Amino acid sequence: MNIITKYFYWLQKDNPVGVFEHYPEINEKGETSVPGVYVVGDLTGIPLLKLANNGGAQIIGELFPKHKPIEENKKSSDVYDLAIVGAGPAGISAAIECKKRGIRYIVLESSRIFNTIENFPKGKPIVLKPEETENISALKMHEGTKETLLEELKTQIEKQKLLVEVDTIVQKIERTNNILQLETNNGVYKANSVLLAIGKSGNSRELKVPGESDPKVFNKLFDPTEFKNKNILVVGGGDSAMESSIALAQSGNTITHSYRKEQFSRPKEENLIKFNDLVGESRINVMFESTVKEIRENDVVIKTKTGEETVDNDAVFTLIGRELPTPFFNRSKIRMEGEKGILWWCFLIASISFFSLLYFGKSGIAFNAFSGADTVLQKIGAYITAPFHAPLNWTLSEYKWYPSLNFVFGWFSSIVFMASGLASLFFLIKERSVYFGTPWNAVKYLYFIGVSVFFTWLYLSRSLNYKTGMAEWIESPTYWYSLFYCVTMFIFSLRRAFVKKTRYITLQMTSLVLIQILFLFLLPFYLYEPLIHQNLGSDHWIVKELFPSGKWSSFAFILLWPLNLWEFGNSTFWTWFPFVQSGFILFFLIRYYGKGVYCGWICSCGGMAESLGDEYRKKAPHGPTAKRLENVGQWILLFAIVTSAMMLLAKTGIWNWKSNSIVTYTFSAVYKFSIDVIFAGILGLGVYFFLGGRVWCRYGCPLAALMHIYARFTRYRIVAEKKNCISCELCSRTCHMGIDVMAFASKGIPMNDVECVRCSACIIECPMDVLAFAKFETCDINNYSREQIPSYGKNDWRAGLK
Repeated sequence: MNIITKYFYWLQKDNPVGVFEHYPEINEKGETSVPGVYVVGDLTGIPLLKLANNGGAQIIGELFPKHKPIEENKKSSDVYDLAIVGAGPAGISAAIECKKRGIRYIVLESSRIFNTIENFPKGKPIVLKPEETENISALKMHEGTKETLLEELKTQIEKQKLLVEVDTIVQKIERTNNILQLETNNGVYKANSVLLAIGKSGNSRELKVPGESDPKVFNKLFDPTEFKNKNILVVGGGDSAMESSIALAQSGNTITHSYRKEQFSRPKEENLIKFNDLVGESRINVMFESTVKEIRENDVVIKTKTGEETVDNDAVFTLIGRELPTPFFNRSKIRMEGEKGILWWCFLIASISFFSLLYFGKSGIAFNAFSGADTVLQKIGAYITAPFHAPLNWTLSEYKWYPSLNFVFGWFSSIVFMASGLASLFFLIKERSVYFGTPWNAVKYLYFIGVSVFFTWLYLSRSLNYKTGMAEWIESPTYWYSLFYCVTMFIFSLRRAFVKKTRYITLQMTSLVLIQILFLFLLPFYLYEPLIHQNLGSDHWIVKELFPSGKWSSFAFILLWPLNLWEFGNSTFWTWFPFVQSGFILFFLIRYYGKGVYCGWICSCGGMAESLGDEYRKKAPHGPTAKRLENVGQWILLFAIVTSAMMLLAKTGIWNWKSNSIVTYTFSAVYKFSIDVIFAGILGLGVYFFLGGRVWCRYGCPLAALMHIYARFTRYRIVAEKKNCISCELCSRTCHMGIDVMAFASKGIPMNDVECVRCSACIIECPMDVLAFAKFETCDINNYSREQIPSYGKNDWRAGLK
């Protein structure tokens, strides 16, 4: 292992990597991409009976907040207020609530009522979690066994006399004339709204190995007492697999349990204790990091890290979960998380080309491209041929080639954006019920359209219709960009604080917005000139040392080196102060509060990610490749250090800047063009709605890369109460830094991934309130601590829950 590999390993030491299933894409109200179609229960990623039961009742209260009697003219109508698909706890709970509120409903069930519970193994213990959560549904549930729970539920169903049609398979949902039509094997049903409470009702996952179709292979365990003195293989790492191994071992069988990972991370703690006890009694042989290679008549071949093993076998249970009913979602045009269709690509091209127009445009030359063009056709022709008669200069010295290159890219991007932008606008209008169906969506997309139109006009009127000094072209787009950056952060911060009502988020968004407005807008554009420059004069040491670049120096107080290279070395103050900023101050802040003290509470990039990017967290890339790519930031940090050193040598005269060193100019210009403009600006913002708001922070930011080193020494952690974790993956799926939070939480290990930015999304997303921010007494580099509750308790706002 060479020194670079060791360094990368040290940065990401002990960080697990998760790859997650894609669920239907839903908003805060549980509504899918098809207006009027909602999701509840296991389809939201929460596999708990009590929460599914509560969720069914709760969503009816949100959809139909007022009790109402069924109107006489609606009693004979063939259009229901609500069609509930699925008769599990969530669906039945919703149906009971509908009946209480006088809502005209129907429940459509493909098999039998409570089919999922019916399929539990015989005698399966029922534990209702979370214990502290009150049952708000009229459908009552108590702990016991599968049989006692079913008896309790069926007794209540008989009393309620609910409208449920069993053996009715919903094949497709389609909206026609504002009515949702449900096509089933028993005809078409109509409803104003649809609630999907079907859980993971797709096919069981397969091993895809020879022999899997043999009669001795099962994907469900109904009655463990049917097996006696058998050699049984159980495959899987979840609660179902573990409970089956326990039940079969207790029935007098010899169990081999195969799991592909090195240890269990998903099962409940009580199951893990029983399982480990049976392993200790040699009644279960567990094989970690193993996969089934072949199933034969009397044995199975299992591949392990040391080779292949043949194990005697009479029966195989492949309990590796069920697939989501993806074909049904596709037929109903319900968009899944991470789905990429024509609309996705069209919007992506429009977004990237818009930010390319913006960033390349404001860095390029400006000239009057429409000179002599009087008619509309002449102006269109002048615009299309602008690069051919623009005063481009490709000389290598003194950045002369840089504005010309930016102009060409900006001009090309403007053409692409106009085409893709118009196409996107067409799709938005065509699918207006989706994109403008709620007040917030209408405000959001109208704002996006308005900003796009404004900056396109600004580009055409200032860059290609250049009539005044070049300074105005640089000033104008930068001013408007800074203004709209602040406005955007303010609007979307209000939304986040409104939707996620915790004191932590309120304070966080307030900090981010105030810092952005004060240091990156008011100070440079309104306060610097009258309060500093005019008051003190150009020769004052404060102006010379703290503001050597005039008002533009304001940005360097917040955008620290090496995120911002361009102030470094411009004065004695800015030669040494960056070491204080990014060295001593930042290190000690991170040691006590974690990397998120800057990324989540101060940084301009982080502020936009937490506000505008909040709705798109689940789009962030996860998995091994995404995790490895995070090391790119370390190479960019090295690039930034070399560029800074060359610029400092030139500015101090050691490497004579006045001699127009082609090497220095070119090297710094390449950095600015590739990292600042393309990576941080165009890609950093252009992929917000497609890959999450932290792409630049994760993969490109050199300051973040530096802070990753500091973060190895922090006292800050996210701790987890292991016993309450249900392994639902919501914490991991919502992390826009790609951290597998659940892998830490399910083991009760404090989360120490250096990527964490303290956004608190995983904490408030957890349905069990498992997670909390904590600060240890001492630094725990090797993460030995098993602290599960912060010293100040979970009710303190610093924990992130309140």
